[in-house]
Amino acid sequence: MIKNYLKVAFRSLIKQKAYSAINILGLSIGIASCLLIVLFVTDEFSYDKFHAKADRIYKFTLERIYPNHSTNYAVVPHSFGTVMPKDFAEVEQVVRMAGPFNNIIVNYKNPQGDLIQFEENGMVAAEKNFFEVFSIPLLKGDPKKVLSNNTDLVITESTAKRYFGNEDPIGKTFQFFGGDFSVTGVAQDVPENSHFDFDFMLLWSEDGPQGQPQPENFTSFSVHTYLLVQPGTDPKALEAKFPKMVDTYAAAQIERDLGKSWADYKKEGNGYRYFLQPLTSIHLDPTNIEYKQKPVGGNINQVYFLIAIAVLIVTIACINFMNLATARSAERAREVGVRKTMGSAKSQLVYQFLTESLIISFIATALALIIVQITLPPFNDLAHKTLTLTFNPMIVIGLLGLAFLVGLLAGSYPAFILSAFNPVTVMKGNFSSNSKGTWLRNGLVVFQFWISIMLIVGTLVVSDQMRYMQSKDLGYDKDQLLVIDRAGQLRNKQQTFREEIEKIPGVRKTARASAMFGDEGDMFGAQFQAEGSSEILTTKNMFIDDEFAQTIGFEFVKGHGFSKETNDSLSIILNETAVRTMGLGDDPIGRKLSHVLRLQEGNQTVFFTVVGVIKDFNFQSLRDKITPLTIQSAEAPQSFMRYVYARLENADYPVVLKEVDGLWKEMIGLTRQAGEPSEMPLKYEFLEDNLVAAYEAEQRAGTLFKIFSTLAIVIACVGLFGLAAYTANLRTKEIGIRKVMGASVSSVIMLLTKEFTKLIGVAFILAVPLSWYVMDSWLSGFAFRTSIGPGTFLLAGVLALGISWLTVSYQSVKAAIKNPVNSLKSE
Repeated sequence: MIKNYLKVAFRSLIKQKAYSAINILGLSIGIASCLLIVLFVTDEFSYDKFHAKADRIYKFTLERIYPNHSTNYAVVPHSFGTVMPKDFAEVEQVVRMAGPFNNIIVNYKNPQGDLIQFEENGMVAAEKNFFEVFSIPLLKGDPKKVLSNNTDLVITESTAKRYFGNEDPIGKTFQFFGGDFSVTGVAQDVPENSHFDFDFMLLWSEDGPQGQPQPENFTSFSVHTYLLVQPGTDPKALEAKFPKMVDTYAAAQIERDLGKSWADYKKEGNGYRYFLQPLTSIHLDPTNIEYKQKPVGGNINQVYFLIAIAVLIVTIACINFMNLATARSAERAREVGVRKTMGSAKSQLVYQFLTESLIISFIATALALIIVQITLPPFNDLAHKTLTLTFNPMIVIGLLGLAFLVGLLAGSYPAFILSAFNPVTVMKGNFSSNSKGTWLRNGLVVFQFWISIMLIVGTLVVSDQMRYMQSKDLGYDKDQLLVIDRAGQLRNKQQTFREEIEKIPGVRKTARASAMFGDEGDMFGAQFQAEGSSEILTTKNMFIDDEFAQTIGFEFVKGHGFSKETNDSLSIILNETAVRTMGLGDDPIGRKLSHVLRLQEGNQTVFFTVVGVIKDFNFQSLRDKITPLTIQSAEAPQSFMRYVYARLENADYPVVLKEVDGLWKEMIGLTRQAGEPSEMPLKYEFLEDNLVAAYEAEQRAGTLFKIFSTLAIVIACVGLFGLAAYTANLRTKEIGIRKVMGASVSSVIMLLTKEFTKLIGVAFILAVPLSWYVMDSWLSGFAFRTSIGPGTFLLAGVLALGISWLTVSYQSVKAAIKNPVNSLKSE
């Protein structure tokens, strides 16, 4: 019987070549799209699961509660890592990490005695038990000993090859951070599906980098802290013990810093809520707590969006199959009648129809695999992934299961509905069930275009948000700003370098700063307490020189900026949000802010005077709300200047850059000390390019959304094309009679497109409210967002209607211009 089912099924498919081709094409595109999304989503969910103890590792994170707001932090005080293993039996080990440190100048002396210099990113410091807790295998070195001393260094396999080729790196010496570090271990490269990464790893210790003990700290944010808990530990039960830990250890330090009781401090609305974040959830955390140790994390909401699109694409492909099956119901009904008259049981007919649909599904799956293999390289480039399609037993079973499921779903209508037709009624030609098929077919078309219109709306909204983020006024002039990195390497020639750049034709104004706008890692946290307030506020902080405010285009709403004529070492500028958050009222100028400098010789409290308030501007990503910002002078204690900003005129940029490069080479040569290489290439970036790159993750997600939404619409149109062909064929004689009676070609075309237009109208009405709700929820994830106006929905409706008309028009015109003699000659 199985052989007979297969033989008849193949005969039926070959007989209806167009029907089979449309179904196979639609299903193969749908399955291929689904497979690509599954590969992407599987990779996103795989982050950090390669660690053998991943289910027992949590990140110790903080929600800092203020009287009128709260902020989450990934970096926490380091001293909690010391007391938790002692106080909580549930905590087996603690690993603290500092970094990543980027743009670090690393020196290495090769066997020929030449000093080679590189600029390295991805440098971290970790406790000596790092390789016992995390499953990053060591190729060379003992996991328990590689980070025993302050001069020990572990590098990755790719770093070792980059510096030493095939030589043994153990014992080789690097110079950075003002000291010598010896390679004691070589680790495998950190897998791509890890939320942190590193090329160099130093020892983090409470003894400090030079063996000097770090001050006890339960309030200032300094390290990433990971807990390995005992098997069977309930994380919520452990979290419930953290408030008492804060009372025990942090309260005394806060009382000492503030001069008031911990009880009063909490009554005023302040607090520290520490909680545990599972290791495997960090990458996809939509709140992106503070920042991840990789520049770009994932987003669970975007993953859910792609999963939804994958389901919708396969659903649309299955609906195509069912639509064409209902369109052919009259033809297949007579087949069913003949078969039943000849003695076929309903179960045999069910098996026959399911066999046909399963054959189509398996052929489509095979074709989909070919499509995936062809499209995977460009898809990886777009998604910044290294995905591969491997055929292990689980993958094979999954593909067979997908093909079987799609075949069952797509073949459900012909298998269970057509097989139930009454043979007597059908053989008499009274196929009354055709109206039911029409209702089902129309319902499926409405459902398809309901999905398609929602996807069009989603694509339009995503595109609008991307344009909005790139074109929004950020509160300063970002155009024609050249930002030169590594200015700190110029030492005492930094100011001279800035002044000489300003003399270059085509350069209007220059300034120095510690941070580049749009780069969140450049903004460091600093704690300030307003005079008369009990609240210590952690702000984003940066240093600027006297020329920066004018160069960047700050708008002062009160007071003024720093000046050459004054000593601004104890002056400070706030943004409007900082003024409101600190409760400084309408006249903050002249108010004092205290700041505790934590020095080796002890804490020192410094008082800064507010001299200016600038209008809020977006110094971080538009994903985030504007947070309190404090700006200190280059003359302030512990200041540093990393960047030189140059405002260019409408000049020949290559000529200006050539002049700047020559000046850089001259200055860097003058500042190199004995034993240091005299060459260090100029590193620069245009600020606008950096801001665009900040939204790279959103751009990629938006592009993926557009591609798969377009594919879903194309699949819907493929089915609509086949459906239109069958509809036109069913009404061939009707059209012939109408033309004989004088109907014009245009009226016939309108007749055939009118039905589809009505169905799309219904789909549009149903799609508007749901698509608005979904996309408004998506936009709520952005602090600064575009709005969804009626124009978006109207455009989506017009596009859906236009696409359907173009799809149906070919068959409609073909039927309308057909000679009626050919369609009526048999009557």
